[in-house]
Amino acid sequence: MMHLSTVLLLATAVSTNAQSLLEAISHITELSNFTAFYSANEAFANALFGNESLYPITVLVPNNKAFAAYQEKYGISLTDASPQALLPLVQYHTLVSSLNKDNFTSGSGATTPTLLVDKQYNNRSVGTSMAAKYGGAERSSGQVVFIKQTSGSTSKFRLSRQAGGSTESVRSGLSSSVNMTALDDSENTWKGGKFHIIDGLLTPPDLCATTIRGAGLSSLDNALNRTSLWGALDGTANLTCLGPNNEAFKSAGNADSTLNTTDLTGAILFHTLPEVAYSDYLSDGQEFKSLQNMTVRVKVEGEGSERQIWFNNAKVVDANVLTHNGLMHVLDSVMKPLEELNATASASPSSTQKPTATASNTASAAASSTGAAVANVMSRSVWGLGLLGAVMVMF
Repeated sequence: MMHLSTVLLLATAVSTNAQSLLEAISHITELSNFTAFYSANEAFANALFGNESLYPITVLVPNNKAFAAYQEKYGISLTDASPQALLPLVQYHTLVSSLNKDNFTSGSGATTPTLLVDKQYNNRSVGTSMAAKYGGAERSSGQVVFIKQTSGSTSKFRLSRQAGGSTESVRSGLSSSVNMTALDDSENTWKGGKFHIIDGLLTPPDLCATTIRGAGLSSLDNALNRTSLWGALDGTANLTCLGPNNEAFKSAGNADSTLNTTDLTGAILFHTLPEVAYSDYLSDGQEFKSLQNMTVRVKVEGEGSERQIWFNNAKVVDANVLTHNGLMHVLDSVMKPLEELNATASASPSSTQKPTATASNTASAAASSTGAAVANVMSRSVWGLGLLGAVMVMF
């Protein structure tokens, strides 16, 4: 016979799982503004959080600090925002899986799809690996967030039941990040899945132009202006931009202003991948073909918070800068072709070969190797990149 204590535990579990999201969060003081927001927009909220066809889901619930920051920035309460503004925002805070605290412990982080599918914010498609992980291509096709555990993190919130949690960083659009407290299952379970607490609102990804300028990458901005590539970069789906930072351009002899437009165009195409390559899907030795049809090789070293990534010779200093059509990895150097790197590595110290070319000369030489193709691309403002539709997105 089943013991009474076991029966009571099972009954409690069933009761917890039967809670609506509103019921599950109502006892948490830090979420009182979201509780009021839900109550004031019940029909709107229930259309999303009460739709069982979407289950399981995980809701990233903004705390009172996040609501106060929104009001200070926009001059209105989030509760008073228009439905047109609220819908993509709420969708972007809803992950397409039931995720508990243990799902965020991977040192490489976790790229996670949301319910945000509007093409304005999500001109990208899901690849086979992510689709397999999150329930198929249709379910996992929404724009993503990138979640990574911070070292030595502990919960910053004290809930009514004195629960604890670990603190993660959640990256969204325009290089923005917020802190997330990942709660224990005893605190965050409701009938649709899970919820965790964030201390700021997520920002839906924007155009590459807006993202690059917002990140202060003025040299890359100048290079794209000179080559008239903004339209192609913003209008093409499924791109990864390997963007050298300002110091990298300076070290390469200010290539954004010194190279002619043909060579500069080639260099930019060399730094652009026709696939969406999130950092947690990268592995050591993996290779890509850039838009200039040159090989880019990944190097990965270390684990957890010590994990570091290179593309050819260039180290990633800011990973997963999300854009509406993919992402950007910010690099500390202008990339060199593998052929040059291999030649340098195999050269004897006593060799009498000519000095190695500077990075700007390397970029120029790489561009010239496909000069006719680059000129053709330029003449069409690179809209010939429509051929990317035939390329299978890996991630």
